[in-house]
Parts: sequence; C-alpha cells; structure tokens
Amino acid sequence: MRTAVTLLLAAGLLLPADAHPGETDVVGQIETRYRALSSLEGRYLQTATLKLAGQTERATGKFFLKRPTLMRWEQETPEPRLLVTDGATLWSYSPLERQAIRQPVGPALQASPSLHFLSGMATLGAAFAVASVLEDPAGDARFVSLTPKSPDPAVHRLILRVHRRTGVVDRLTVVDALENTMVLEFSALRENPSLPDALFTFSPPPGTEVIHPPAP
Repeated sequence: MRTAVTLLLAAGLLLPADAHPGETDVVGQIETRYRALSSLEGRYLQTATLKLAGQTERATGKFFLKRPTLMRWEQETPEPRLLVTDGATLWSYSPLERQAIRQPVGPALQASPSLHFLSGMATLGAAFAVASVLEDPAGDARFVSLTPKSPDPAVHRLILRVHRRTGVVDRLTVVDALENTMVLEFSALRENPSLPDALFTFSPPPGTEVIHPPAP
C-alpha cells in the first residue's frame, strides 16, 4: 500500500527584504529556524510525476509533526489514507481497502527520511550541499537547490521555494535519479502548536487486515 507523502526537507528563516545570504548562510538559517521548532502543522498539495510514463497524480490533506519523530499525515483526496507514528511504530492505513501496514519506526526511518522531518532540517547541512540560490524575478521568493552529499537514487535534487519577507517555505520539489518529480505545496502552516501525543497513536478498526512487512 503506497503512502501519501515523500521526503520532506524544507525550512525558512525570517530575513530582511534586502538580504542576499551566501550558500552556507542559507543552510545555517534553515537549521536555526528548525532547531527552534518543537511542532508543526498545516495543509499540503502533493503532485507526483513519472517522467517516462507521463503520469501525474495529485493528493491533498493535512499533516501534524512533533519532535523527535512523531508524525501524522491525513490524506483526504483522491481517497482517504493515514500515515502515523508514535515514535515507536509506523502505521500506514487505507480505510477503503480496510488494510493497515504496521512496522517498527527504525527501518521505516531509514527508508523514508520524511519521518524525522524536524530533526532532519535542523541538520540539513550534514546531508545536503547547496548547488544554487536563485532570486525570484518578482523579488518575492528565493529558490534553494540542494544535492545530497551521499549518492541517493531517491533524491537526486531538492529544491525549496522560500518567501523572502516571511521566510516561509511554501513549496518543496524532490527530483530522483530518473527525473521523476514530487512537489509538495504547503499552506495554513502553524508553528509550535500544542499537539497531544494521543494524536500520533493508532488502533486498527475492527475488520482491518494488518500486514507486518518482513524485517529488512
């Protein structure tokens, strides 16, 4: 069962309107911003494109993140899906298929860096190098292009769009080795909301088929 989200590594820092930070400064500002965050919530629009097949899929929903590795993604369209972890167990649930996948967080984190979104961005410079920083011709945003320091076929390039005046990242693009793209657009972001731990727990409804993938 396919999950509704992919790699999430994006951040921003409030900058003066006339600031022109260097490449190293941009990464440092992103890390500083996310070290100050204990939780984050918002809405997302995800657009996935398979280049060779010429296929595009879109999904919308909302997300909730809490340090260190608590996460909840609620896909609403085109069909409901849930991806949630309490820090120990990761659940991927499809109510239409009446099926849930249960696996330990350890192996899941290795396969999907999105699960440690907040801590991952707080150490962004350890995993990524800045390839370029470009200004929006309109002057409202800057585009930060990053490449992984270690080869990763799933993440060939990462592009963040950061609004200059607010420091908010409202779009993130992941390009893999085959030039497939995954675009996440964020809205209605709230920083450091009070999120109860119970939000990140899950109990399969009666009649749900629970799948336990084999250990890697």
